[in-house]
Amino acid sequence: MKVWDIYTRLWHGLLVFALFFQWLSGEVLDDQMQNHALMGYTLLGMMIFRICWGLIGPEAIRFTRFVPSWTTLVGYVTKSNKAIFVSHNPLGALAILAFIVLITLQAASGFFMEDEIFFTGPLYNWLSESATSLIAELHEIAFTGILLLIAIHIVAVIYHRFKHEPYIVKAMVTGDKPLTNPFKSLPAVQLHLRAWLCIAVSIITVWVLVNHLPSWLGIEADFY
Repeated sequence: MKVWDIYTRLWHGLLVFALFFQWLSGEVLDDQMQNHALMGYTLLGMMIFRICWGLIGPEAIRFTRFVPSWTTLVGYVTKSNKAIFVSHNPLGALAILAFIVLITLQAASGFFMEDEIFFTGPLYNWLSESATSLIAELHEIAFTGILLLIAIHIVAVIYHRFKHEPYIVKAMVTGDKPLTNPFKSLPAVQLHLRAWLCIAVSIITVWVLVNHLPSWLGIEADFY
């Protein structure tokens, strides 16, 4: 059954590319800071989309469907015979939430930063120097956390591929999972309308944050 819709699968693929580019432009290349910032805005938009999609999207990817209760989480961890979940398993669900929080923190903190050459964040002049320095440290810590989560995620996928769910990698591409208790899918028209509503919300939100929030806060415009 089709569990992961096309928008969720595209989001996942774009997320992999965007995070790789952020690592490359932030740690390896020294002349890509403007593009690093633009990708940061893109990642923030992607997190806003995922939050919106988790509220009104298909049942399988809604937060109400896969965020586990404490009882479910403990039961999953302690049982040797793992149940197959429609969406993410409880540990995977926690990882998804952690990714959303860390990437949002990472992208938002970039608003307060500058590199003294190519880029000045829209909110760079809003806080004190000490607060800005603290945010810069959080920016680094958050990315380290993201890299750690990526490593754990890859190991977990490999483990489940050979231990519990041999179809898990293919499902990330095709969206299909074998389910004994299928759920009701969204009609195609509703799926696309809701997806584009979430896309519009994410684009408009980021555009407002970058182009209008500084002036609303009384920050003098700079190049960013």
